[in-house]
This record gives sequence, structure tokens and C-alpha cells, in this order.
Amino acid sequence: MIGLISLLKEIEGTPKAIFMAGPAGSGKSYISSKLVPSDFTTINVDDTYEELLKSSGIGMKLAQMSPDELKKAGELMGQARKTTDTKYQDALKNAKNLVIDSVGGSSKTLLKKKQQLEDLGYTTFMIMTYVSPITSLERNMKRDRSLLPSIVLRSWRDVNKNIDTYKQAFGGDFTLVNLDPDDANKNFDEEFIYQTFIKPLGQVGKEKSPEEIAKSKAETEQIYSDIKQTLNTQPEFDTLEQSQQKITNFINK
Repeated sequence: MIGLISLLKEIEGTPKAIFMAGPAGSGKSYISSKLVPSDFTTINVDDTYEELLKSSGIGMKLAQMSPDELKKAGELMGQARKTTDTKYQDALKNAKNLVIDSVGGSSKTLLKKKQQLEDLGYTTFMIMTYVSPITSLERNMKRDRSLLPSIVLRSWRDVNKNIDTYKQAFGGDFTLVNLDPDDANKNFDEEFIYQTFIKPLGQVGKEKSPEEIAKSKAETEQIYSDIKQTLNTQPEFDTLEQSQQKITNFINK
């Protein structure tokens, strides 16, 4: 495994922003620790959100929360977004080098922020991390802050449909890394997903009306269809060594 990049000297000149994108459990934090200098300021709403969830006493297992706890968790996410935005604005005022860590499901939102940063004089780079849908579900299940399987799969669908868009927008300042383990289950079997990740949860949240159940079923079928279509074409991945070289070149610009 490659080691940490030895770029601990003070970075001078044009400030830099590295966007991280990838679905749940794809290893964004892990790869950032391996490839990005430690003196970059990380902007990640999840960091603040998890601290708020812990201090609130409701825990971080969203899939196991009652309706009242889910409502409280939603309020805490709003608070976390405000706190994170304040941190971001302060970093911009001081022209700090940034790591902007998000899922990347909305290309419009991410590319708008990219343009805003470049208008302020930043140069930008993107690291995308990839794992198969089942790997994403498996890793989510083991996390302290586990999400509902439906959210994990929607996240997987939304970010991975943007791979070509991001690759075109960032050009040579883009890298896509496959962090699937060697023994990853790369099949997409709806029955396996239901039996392994959804059925064990039982009833989550409030009871749904027949109309809500029908709508949820239709949305799930659409997500599954979109994921299968995405899986039909595997993107081209960089090795970790290639990613490291691209980032080193970007840092040294």
C-alpha cells in the first residue's frame, strides 16, 4: 500500500481545493488520508453532524430511530450544515487549501461550487472513490452512523451517474479509484439485497399509506433499474500510484 504523500512543506501561491466524491462506504476518508496533505482543511458536514448526534443521546443508527428521533436527527443536520458553512466561509477568507468531502450526487451543486472557488482564485481537483453497490451496503451496515439501505442505493446511483460529467469538467485534474476489496460481491441481486439488508430492519419510521407504499416501490424499482444500467459499463480506473502522481502534480502546480 502506498504511503502518505510527503508534501508537508507550507504550500505557497494559488490556493487549492480538492473535491472528494463517492457513495457511502466507498473510502473517501481513507483515500484522503493517503493522498492529500494533512494541512488541507476538510469541509465535511458529516463530521459535525455525527458529533451532534452523539451529544444529543439519540445515537447514530438512523435505520433504528423512531419517528421522533428521525425528526430530531433532521433538525441536527440543519444545524450541522450551518456550522459547516461557517467553517467553509472562514477558510475562504484565509485562502486555505481545502478538501471538500461530499457524496457528489448533485453535479449541478458541486460544479457550481467548483466555479465559485475558481472565481476566487482557487485551482481545483477531484478524487472519486468507487465500490460496488453491495460493498457500499455492507460497509454502511458496519458503520456507527448507518443509513437506510434505500438511501445508500440512491446515493450510489446518483453519484456514479456523474462520473463522465465530473471527468469532463475536471479534465486532467481528476482521478477515479476503485476501492472494492478483491472478494467483493459485484452482482446486483434484488432478492439478496432485500433478505440481507432490508428485511432485518423490519418497520422503520411511521406506518405508510397504500399510496406511499406504491410510490416508494416505484422509486425503488427506478433506482434498481438505473443502477443495473450503470453497472453495464465499467468506467476506467486509476491505480493508487497513478492517483498519487496526479495529485502530486496538482499540488506542485
